Amino acid sequence: MKPLTHLNRLLATIAFAIAMTVSATAVQAQAEDSATHASVHGLSKSEVTARYGEPEKRFAPVPAQGDHPTPPITRWDYADFSIYFENDTALHRVEHGKFPPQ
Repeated sequence: MKPLTHLNRLLATIAFAIAMTVSATAVQAQAEDSATHASVHGLSKSEVTARYGEPEKRFAPVPAQGDHPTPPITRWDYADFSIYFENDTALHRVEHGKFPPQ
């Protein structure tokens, strides 16, 4: 019976290694997918253009209102998402039609 026990341990080790590889691959794919849709935070307008191309529409800056000075906020629209900027720096990427974020 010892050879069978050895075989069972070997098969369990192989199964564990396969499960870990599949799990790691799934996590990596999810991370890559997140990175693709990811954060644009901190990118300049030229970096956004280099990454995504020209937007379909650019909106004029929203001016400051009231007594509190605020930086101008602009929005660029692409087919599936919009990117919001403060001055020349990207703040957020918002997917169209996906609320709440998933």
